[in-house]
Formats: sequence, C-alpha cells, structure tokens
Amino acid sequence: MASELISIAVCTYNGEKYLREQLDSLKNQNYPNLEIVIVDDCSNDGTYSLLEEYQQKYDQIRLYRNDENLGFNKNFARALSLCKGSFIAIADQDDIWDLHKITQMMDHIKDNLLLYHDSAIIDQNGSLTGKMSDGHRFVKGQCTAYLLYNNSISGHACFFNKELLSYTGTFPENMYYDWWMAYTAACLGRLDFITDTLVYHRRHLSNSTVKDTINDKDKRIRNLNIFLAHPLHPKETALLISKLLQAYRLLANTIFSFQLCYLLIANSKKIFYTRKKSLFSRIKFIIKESKS
Repeated sequence: MASELISIAVCTYNGEKYLREQLDSLKNQNYPNLEIVIVDDCSNDGTYSLLEEYQQKYDQIRLYRNDENLGFNKNFARALSLCKGSFIAIADQDDIWDLHKITQMMDHIKDNLLLYHDSAIIDQNGSLTGKMSDGHRFVKGQCTAYLLYNNSISGHACFFNKELLSYTGTFPENMYYDWWMAYTAACLGRLDFITDTLVYHRRHLSNSTVKDTINDKDKRIRNLNIFLAHPLHPKETALLISKLLQAYRLLANTIFSFQLCYLLIANSKKIFYTRKKSLFSRIKFIIKESKS
C-alpha cells in the first residue's frame, strides 16, 4: 500500500549559514513519500543559490521565490498553500531534524488535527542548551484557555492534517501563525503532543521571529481581541476573554484593576499553566498586570 504524501513547508530568508545542515536532515527523512516545499522571501545572501543547488539534485524539492518580501506570517501562509500533501510539517531554516521525525509524527497523529513534540535547544554553535519542556508544559485537547497568554506549541514542532487549514482561515496579521493554528486545533479538541525530542531547534540573534514594537500588556490585549473573534472557541473561553478585556478597559480610569487581579488569580491554573514559573513570579506578574 502506497504511503500518503506528506509535505514539509520551509520558509527561508537570509539563512545561508545553517541551511545546508537542515536541508540534509529533511531530504534524509526515512519516510518514503515526501515533498519539500521551499519558499524564499527575497534573500539577499547566498540562500537562494544554495536552494537551487539542492533542487537540481533532489526531485522531492519544489522551490519558489517571492517577487517581494512578504514577511514571516505571509510567507508561511504561501508555503502552506503550495503544499500538496495530506499532512504538513513545518520546518525552520536553521534547525536540524531527527531522521525519524516524519515517521514518528505520522504514527501518532491519529484523528488529531495538530500534533507537536518536544525539541532540544541548541545555540549558534550547535551546542545543546536545554529542551523546550524545560520552560514549558505541553497541553492537548480542548485547552483554549491555556493558550490565551502563552503558546508552548512552536511551528517547527507542528505536524498537522491539511484539514486544519479549512478551519484557520486567513492567519491574523498580528499573531504568529503557529499560535493561531494551535488555538484553532484546541477549539476543536483535536490537539495532542508526544514527548519525543525530534528537532534540534537553533536559537540565535538572527532568528526570523522579531520582537513586537508595542509593550507586552498591549500585545496581550491585542491577542485576546484576536482570540475573541475566533468563530470556533468554546463559550466558556469566550466569556473568560470578554471578562478579561472588560477588566483591562477599567485600567484606563483607575490605578489598579481589582477585577483583573481577581480574574487572573481565579484562572491562574489555566492561564499560567504552559509556562514553568514560580508562584512568586506569577503573583508578581498579576500585580504588575493589574496596574495602569
């Protein structure tokens, strides 16, 4: 029986330094039926020349180049739209994959829309510095409230059924695509994880995700408004978001919002679950968040 086609979506931008090692780990996956869809976002270093070199050697690589720089979210949206596989895995340009990753994910996804895994963290020199699970707890099922303030589901660890894209709609402009995808799968209760460490995820100063120019509180309020507009979330989560946003609005007319403080404390087991922080750190955050 023929294996289902699985797509690996790769977005590149000025990634020449680490790209060869990642491409080798993708093309050498032990799963037998793969396409590697690569979209370059107008790199101005040697990235595209390197990609052309690999495309000429390996038939499973489909290479595209944008006419103009689309930016992080829109470039991934384009890459995903070009994938032909029934399942899609997302790859960062500077990571290194375990050669059994696709097989492992395919074996465990079952009826879930999105499956993710743990990752090892490496620095710019390839030295191991820890694991994703050192600082995060993973969540599954209908866990929307757990994803309102923090996201423990990174794009590089995601493997999803293409059906998920029929529910996500257009990715919100001001939210990372992986957070939105994870939230959507959680709305439907079809989100799961495995504890296997299947990627060496590289963190360095040139990572493509950049810091927001607004302050963190404004970012959280912005994200809550985006989540509130999601058509699929449970009523309980929608009610919680509405109460939180109302409490944030009170900060415009007061020094301290006791309503926000109460809501954060009452829902802290969910809201703060994904980040491994001490009780003292949580209390400190709640007090600071509740001040204008």
